[in-house]
Amino acid sequence: MQKFIFNKKEYEGYQDMYKDMAYKMGCDKVKDYFDTKTFNYNPNILWECLLCDFAYMNKFITIIFINFDREEIKLQKNFDDYQYEMVLEIFEDFVKEYPNNKLEFRMEE
Repeated sequence: MQKFIFNKKEYEGYQDMYKDMAYKMGCDKVKDYFDTKTFNYNPNILWECLLCDFAYMNKFITIIFINFDREEIKLQKNFDDYQYEMVLEIFEDFVKEYPNNKLEFRMEE
């Protein structure tokens, strides 16, 4: 099982997160109609990559989000929080639909 770790403290904003996800998950090398180096900053394209590169290939993954305070992000105080919320919901939906995958949230000081 592959493990991908994303730490909110490493990002200045949601665009950095998308780029980091694409790189770490190897989606940035996929030849596609869409820009998979950034998922076009679109959660729907992220969803498509999760399906095509992992779910349909039966590659099980563990996603770990560090320092993503779910309750704080849900308040959507700014545009980054709004974007983070959409991405987190994509991963939550992914593990619900494909339960062999895991999702973890951790808070670090």
